[in-house]
Amino acid sequence: MLISEEKQIMAYLYRRTYTSEIYSFQDLVKEAIMLVLEYDKINAEALTDKKIRKVWACFLKDYEYDLKNNIVPLFDIVDEKSKLVKWIGISKSELGKCKRYLFMDRPELYKYFDKMTNREYEALACVVCGLMGAENKLLTDAGNEGGIDFVASIKFSTNAHFLFGVKGPIRIIGQCKKYNTKDNIGHMKEFTQTLNNVFNLSFRPGEILPLWFKQDKGPILGWHIAHEGHQSGALGYAKNFGILTSSSKEIIDLLCKLKFTNTIKGTKVEKLKYLIHEELAKEK
Repeated sequence: MLISEEKQIMAYLYRRTYTSEIYSFQDLVKEAIMLVLEYDKINAEALTDKKIRKVWACFLKDYEYDLKNNIVPLFDIVDEKSKLVKWIGISKSELGKCKRYLFMDRPELYKYFDKMTNREYEALACVVCGLMGAENKLLTDAGNEGGIDFVASIKFSTNAHFLFGVKGPIRIIGQCKKYNTKDNIGHMKEFTQTLNNVFNLSFRPGEILPLWFKQDKGPILGWHIAHEGHQSGALGYAKNFGILTSSSKEIIDLLCKLKFTNTIKGTKVEKLKYLIHEELAKEK
């Protein structure tokens, strides 16, 4: 599926490194058109004038979604009329405790996620569970393991803020989709069947699930992670069945806020790579 020029421009803006606070959104769009769409300066200026309203609308849609879902936006809006933006919109995001330095690695995280293999993306989920305080976690064997990519048991804590209100330990059954398009309702229906098989301990899940998962008494929660997010039909279906959904954008926001161990040296991306490779090494 072809990616629209507007989405290509927005993808560039999320992955660009920012060294100042205030930017002209129009200048950023023009820069993206020159570097990503490979237009020369004169043609880029003409296309910027043509595209700016659509790209701004894409940004506003993301911005409003982020504020609603407690995600730190790409930019805060300084002046909507002149389209001046401030790097990382914290002031209006109701995240007063967040510091800008926590998001310095965010563009590099996006780039790293883009390069991940399907298997690394599955291992990522185990790493995230570990960072949220999972007592137990398991990356299932590669292949069609009954629709289960990872399993975890997490005691509710402040780190697992998006699970608030649920008493732990929570038993998580997870599936990851590293697609370049939004995941569809068909896959969500298949995942619901996987969860039903887990609830009933049918033959395949009975083989896959570790003993600690079977012996635990906490509630079972389905967690479906898709790189580009989910189509509206899939989101509605997941909501009806109590399935937690996340996109890479939401996972990256969470990683920016979570604390990594100081025993691993390097940037947040380097630490994440180390933890993912460590997770994958367990299956060798």
